[in-house]
Amino acid sequence: MEASPDLELLPLREEIVVSWFRSARSGVRPDRFDVPYDGEIDLDSDLLRAATPVLERVAQDLVDTGSGLVLTDHNGHVLERWAPDRRLQAWLDDIELAPGYYYDEAHAGTNAIGTALVVGEPFLVEGGEHFSYELARLVTVAVPVCQPGTTRVLGVVGLSSHQEEASRLMLPFAKRVAAGVAERLVRDLSQYDRVLHTQFVAARRRTRDPLVAVSEQTMLANALATRGLKPGDRELLWDWLSRALVDQAAVPGPVILTGGTWMVKRVQPVRDDCVVVGAILRLEPPPTSAAAPATSNGALGVADRPRFGWPSVTATEMRVAEFVAQGMTNREIASELYLSPHTVSFHIRQIFRKLDISSRVELTRLLIEGHDAGRAT
Repeated sequence: MEASPDLELLPLREEIVVSWFRSARSGVRPDRFDVPYDGEIDLDSDLLRAATPVLERVAQDLVDTGSGLVLTDHNGHVLERWAPDRRLQAWLDDIELAPGYYYDEAHAGTNAIGTALVVGEPFLVEGGEHFSYELARLVTVAVPVCQPGTTRVLGVVGLSSHQEEASRLMLPFAKRVAAGVAERLVRDLSQYDRVLHTQFVAARRRTRDPLVAVSEQTMLANALATRGLKPGDRELLWDWLSRALVDQAAVPGPVILTGGTWMVKRVQPVRDDCVVVGAILRLEPPPTSAAAPATSNGALGVADRPRFGWPSVTATEMRVAEFVAQGMTNREIASELYLSPHTVSFHIRQIFRKLDISSRVELTRLLIEGHDAGRAT
């Protein structure tokens, strides 16, 4: 592969300098790399479900390239990782680029994953452009994946490599993978959601107002609406819409949401044949509405979790442990949980570390003893 040039002695790009300032303001220290870990991963998320078959397929193209592929959520929480050889797996473990860890800018400093999430577009960081010394011999690229038809970022596809093994094709490769995940997200929509999505995309081109498409299970929003709405507003909008359609409520009219009272300027019902499956709402935000500031810590509650013993074992790790106790192999567990065998292996290592054990036999014994103690009480 074509070697990436060493940029450590070149002037920093403006966007890198800005990211360094953000990292420093967040309290990140370049000489101390300590990212939080939370093994509780949403195995049922739309992003992980759509991305897994796409990334598993393209991961085969990474054999002998020295590059590892990761998927994170919108907080930089690593959901899954694909690394084709053990040496690469060990190296990624050393820099904690593994499922459960957070690679957002506020914790890992300037890196492609965290910075792409901040700027909302594909990003590349080479060598000394990384804020942390720990990542200074690394090349990272990342491409955001958005909810279909919206600008809401669900997560990123990231690619990492040693500088001497990096290639200028990394970013185009990551873009192609992210596009494949986005296509899969659209294909995975239900029939009703597909109708809602199609009409929302058409309506978005015709207005400059905040625009929302809402159904019983889905909310799509354009950039203007996304700045002020919260995930919990879907239920509030759907409740308002359900009553409005029955009572034929007058529009424009107010709807009370998480951030204040918005004005509904227009309602366009969305039908599949004769069935109303949702509606598209043109909105006017509250006069004082503003986007909520980004939290510096996406890992809510992580600091409160014990680091050792059974209380430190997450629900995901417990599911893995129970499958281990049943005598299942890593590949069989991976199939049950829609994870890669590498990720299952990583979870098992975390369990061993937390429980201070070194074998599956010891883990099985501890689980059996725990169940027996529960029956005794």
